[in-house]
Amino acid sequence: MKNRILSVLLLVCMLVTMMPFTASAAATNISVTSANYYNNGDVKTLNINFGWDTASATSCLTVATKRLRSAGESGTDKYYGDFTDLGYYGTAFRSWDEVLSNADKFGMLYYTDEQKMEYNKTNSISLYFEEGDIPLDVNQTYYLYLWTYYGGHYYPDNLFMVLEVKNGTVRYASATDRNDYGKFTVLKSTVAATPEFQDVKKADYFFTPVNWAVEKGITNGTSATTFAPNATCTRAQILTFLWRAAGSPAPSIANPYTDVKVSDYYYNVALWAKEKGIYAPNSSTFGPNTPATRGATVEYFWRYAGAPSSTRVPFSDVSEDSNLDKAVSWALRKGITNGTGGTTFSPNATCTRAQIVTFLHRYFVTPLNNSDLITSLTKAATQTVTSMTLDPNPPEDYKKQPDWYGSLTPAYKMSDERLIAEYNNIQKIMDDFRARDIYMGDAIYSRELDLWAEYSKRRLDR
Repeated sequence: MKNRILSVLLLVCMLVTMMPFTASAAATNISVTSANYYNNGDVKTLNINFGWDTASATSCLTVATKRLRSAGESGTDKYYGDFTDLGYYGTAFRSWDEVLSNADKFGMLYYTDEQKMEYNKTNSISLYFEEGDIPLDVNQTYYLYLWTYYGGHYYPDNLFMVLEVKNGTVRYASATDRNDYGKFTVLKSTVAATPEFQDVKKADYFFTPVNWAVEKGITNGTSATTFAPNATCTRAQILTFLWRAAGSPAPSIANPYTDVKVSDYYYNVALWAKEKGIYAPNSSTFGPNTPATRGATVEYFWRYAGAPSSTRVPFSDVSEDSNLDKAVSWALRKGITNGTGGTTFSPNATCTRAQIVTFLHRYFVTPLNNSDLITSLTKAATQTVTSMTLDPNPPEDYKKQPDWYGSLTPAYKMSDERLIAEYNNIQKIMDDFRARDIYMGDAIYSRELDLWAEYSKRRLDR
């Protein structure tokens, strides 16, 4: 629950009769008949049936994320079971106005409408929540309390219902007494609805991010049983993921690109990214199939966040005072990503589908704690850096030395920093060879695979 007063469309009132005022009003036989959700999974409405045991008091409901305190108490970490003390008999909060004025202390949702309730009959109400009030990706418990109106004021009376969100599942338990509630009933479980991908295991660092991204509609699997976590992400794909996570906003500019058509799945994405300055090239081409690198990815996130300033975190392979330097420093402090080992960030390394959804999950849900890494990198930057000597590059005409691979240092013997540098170097060499149509034999391919295998084994690709 965000630290603000949030709206809840709800006021339970009963038809006032000739009967005298009784000690309290309470709902009975409470049950949720249906629930609706926003596209991102947040709870939107709960439709509830319940009985009413009093014929003389007007009442309302309110939702609080923390237990209201009885008179004389301090703190909010106690069990809420002594809520009886919050009745009209005399409490810390004696009126509705007083509660609203202190709402920031316990995350209050308040009512904005009225509804007549009938004594000894089944009544129905619909609780409405703004998007983000009850998110399924944040573990939280919400207490719905009943208040009774008497003598010109509303007074806290008893518990109505408890909503619990835990590990992607939202459940409810109706009140069974003034301060107790019954067994929980599942309303929606995102975990159960998430496809089981054969190539995504619970032990994988990207297990939770992948399930979250699929449930939120940010991306799908590559088939009913596969996610392809190691497949390279393109510019169009990563910006599409970010666009969907942002709520799929509609752009308001004309298409400036010659390589983007209305029929392309990334049409709105490209225009949105251009309009918001997330990716806004000066040229007339978007380059949708360009592989997404670590450097480009953090810049997209940084610009999406408004290009905020951040104290520099030095990496040996990121130029100081560049936009990349600002984006990387921000992303590290934001907990979106970290380095690839030693003092390197590897901005030119390509990103996989698993890495991209992991970055998204860290940005929107659970960030990394990079405090120790930031301290280490800052300290390392003040020390003398010894230049690194890499293995010799292959000759320009590879045919002249086909055994080049066999004479080099085994990947498993390299330090993380050396391995990253060697891997980046061989990728540059191969890109150059391909661009000039120079022959490459099996040996250099084997060398690249050897380096990549060790690179992945050490999990330096995150």
